[in-house]
Amino acid sequence: MRLFKYGTNCRHFINHHQSTFWMFLGFIPLYFIIAANTAHASTDSGSTTFPDNPVKVEGNVLEFLANNFAQLPENQVTTNNDASVYAHYAQPTMRYRHGILGDSTEAQQLVVVQDGMAYTHTLTESYVYEDIQPRLFDVDNDGKLEIITIRTHLNNGAGIMIYKIVDNVLSEYAWVKEIGIANRWLNIVASYDLDSDGIVELAWIQTPHIGGVLKVADIKAGELVVLDALSGYSNHAIGERNLCLSVVTKTENGVVFYAPSQNRRQIAGFWLSDKSIKKVNTISQSVDFSIPLLSQHDFGDKVVKVGFCSGL
Repeated sequence: MRLFKYGTNCRHFINHHQSTFWMFLGFIPLYFIIAANTAHASTDSGSTTFPDNPVKVEGNVLEFLANNFAQLPENQVTTNNDASVYAHYAQPTMRYRHGILGDSTEAQQLVVVQDGMAYTHTLTESYVYEDIQPRLFDVDNDGKLEIITIRTHLNNGAGIMIYKIVDNVLSEYAWVKEIGIANRWLNIVASYDLDSDGIVELAWIQTPHIGGVLKVADIKAGELVVLDALSGYSNHAIGERNLCLSVVTKTENGVVFYAPSQNRRQIAGFWLSDKSIKKVNTISQSVDFSIPLLSQHDFGDKVVKVGFCSGL
């Protein structure tokens, strides 16, 4: 009966509350503008995916991964020196058909095994891991390994997401914002304390197929801010699965890291000094982009870490 009365008196209500009614309608487009801006801010921050609950690993880790997770064609598993940490991409998807790594199959899920527990982080439908193999490195010097990934947004292209296990959750720790346009990619060069200041830096080449830009940022919690950038370098060829085209070395004067020139005819060496990238060495040598750079030249005192194919 109350509903019937409300319906019959609807016109009377509008006539007496016309200004309030139109004010309410005016808020509708404003709501959608705010919602859109909030969604955009969420994309910028990287906080758009959600970790899953950890599960106990039974038996051999590699068998556990093979039996419990849908495998990618590459089926690459990264582990550290003592095999206490494993990292692996799973759940193939073809929702992003860039094909820069040789096919249109990318990953939806990151799997990390540590201390007998498997932690997973599954992406929303807006993202894929456009990558071959996760990287392990202690980026915050706390004695525990973080996981470095290339994560791509379907509309905004590739970015970098670093994960950390905190309170039994595989969480987003630090990130490089996406390039800003679909079908644009980047490849990681190094994660290391490149200027010996006690802070680990991250180096990568943005759009290595289109005038590649070498960038370096300090790794700290949150969005990483670029310290410096230089154009004209590349560490990947279209269609190749080899992402290992960089090397880090130690010299008497400090750390030197290497990457090929865009024309593949030289290998350039760089220092990071006073937050600036300085080119300090040029090796006149053609580079085969199908095999790791580490095997193409004698780089001297290499900084080699298992699980980081770039020579870390």
